[in-house]
Amino acid sequence: MATMGAFRTFLLSYPEFLLAAFCFLSLAALRLALQWRAAGSNVPVNWPVVGMLPFVLTNLGHLLDAATAALRDSGCSFAFRGPWLIGGDYLVTCDPAAVHHCLAANFSRYDKGRDFAEMFDVAGSGLLVSEAASWAGQRQVVATVFAAPAFRSFVVSTIERQTARLLAPFLDHAAAAGRAVELEDVFMRFSLDVSYAVVFAHDLDSLSLDAADAPYPAFGQATRMAGEAVMFRHVVPARWWKLLRWLNVGIERRYAEAKAVLDEFVYREIGKRKAGDAPLLGEGGDLLSMYMAWPRDPAMTDRQRGEFLRDAAVGYMFAAKDLVAAALTWFFYMLCTHPHVEAKILDELKSLRSSSTSCGGSGRPAAVLFDCDTLRSASYLHAAVLEALRLHPPAPFEEKEAREDDVLPDGTTVTKGTRILFCIYAMGRIEGIWGEDCREYRPERWLSGSGRVRHQPSYKFAAFNSGPRSCLGKDLGLSNLKIAAAAIIYNFRVELVDGHVVEPTDSVVLHTKNGLMVRVKRRGTAFDD
Repeated sequence: MATMGAFRTFLLSYPEFLLAAFCFLSLAALRLALQWRAAGSNVPVNWPVVGMLPFVLTNLGHLLDAATAALRDSGCSFAFRGPWLIGGDYLVTCDPAAVHHCLAANFSRYDKGRDFAEMFDVAGSGLLVSEAASWAGQRQVVATVFAAPAFRSFVVSTIERQTARLLAPFLDHAAAAGRAVELEDVFMRFSLDVSYAVVFAHDLDSLSLDAADAPYPAFGQATRMAGEAVMFRHVVPARWWKLLRWLNVGIERRYAEAKAVLDEFVYREIGKRKAGDAPLLGEGGDLLSMYMAWPRDPAMTDRQRGEFLRDAAVGYMFAAKDLVAAALTWFFYMLCTHPHVEAKILDELKSLRSSSTSCGGSGRPAAVLFDCDTLRSASYLHAAVLEALRLHPPAPFEEKEAREDDVLPDGTTVTKGTRILFCIYAMGRIEGIWGEDCREYRPERWLSGSGRVRHQPSYKFAAFNSGPRSCLGKDLGLSNLKIAAAAIIYNFRVELVDGHVVEPTDSVVLHTKNGLMVRVKRRGTAFDD
């Protein structure tokens, strides 16, 4: 205290030192601004005191596109500096060599880190946020469950069943009414119904005709709010959001309320199952049944067991519900703006018509549906889905923390504790990675001369992550996308409402800002028997 008092007395006695410091910082800032303007670069300026925070604040609402432009101008990597004394420093990259180095070749040197687990605490201690110490064991459990024939069969049958009883009838009703539809909301409800049934073997039916005009279910709203809050925690200094959390105000208060809603839903379903209630659907192939059948660790308490089940359920809902809904939304936005691609997919589906099934209800014609096995030969549909994921990855970035000092392939020195942000969204939009036409939606880039789907390495196409942490549900997720997409494309024509602007929002999941407003029309021949 005496030292601080003496320092204050010194500054008051010699105010010219304060003036000199102010002039120095002002001139430094002016010099940086002039250099930045002369260079015409999109790379963020590291300002005195505030670091690169102005870049974030001036680009709120389109951070991903701003980061892409910065990465393009910086050669695929740049160091982001947060405000002085507050932190928030990252190494931001979209370099495939760095992705391969950190996520695959040197996987053991990079971890999620405690900062990420705290920012994404809605996932508890589950696989999504697990560090090296617990990751291997959790990965083994999830891999075993996902590989089980009973679980895979239950997931696929649930997707097909919900498409037939909810998605197709809803769009048929919307087409008959002739009204505009917010398609992202439809996909959010559909994905919620699918994932909820997969996890709990219970139908939520948020997309049923009776519930479709009601507000989006609280459970779905909670997962979306959580995604936005996690993104907020990534773009502001940790001390800021921790202060908001301590005060319980603003977005942190809404985040806490969202977590409470999720816990209420999940623990209620777990309680029912513990009380002896049998699954309403299937024969024990749902996620909760599979996890409850897993041999229990004798050292695990009842409370820890409940948290283990809760984290597994919430983790799956985040990975399956929001990501699938976002992928479907951007896929149909691409089709709306590229009708020639839609026409090619429709021709391919017509060639598979003999292997399809029909579903219908009283008073309405039958819709044509395609099952998972039939769609295995739909190569162009598969390529179109992959191309949409390249340009619009549902999880637009991945984060790691260095566990030790390292050097990246481009020579960048990484010190222990450095946080690295891999911008997967930018990877699909850099000419040096995907060619001069990288920003064009062109499914043909995924097809070989013989028409078969061309493989791309995961460090170049990282929509499903890369290395040992690659998404275990990739095949099931793609099946979900293709089953739903085929049903819509074959039976309906989806047209974007004139003047409606579709842009990505700043979130850990690539949702849209204003939804996807479309008009749905029946295809004239789709409902013929």
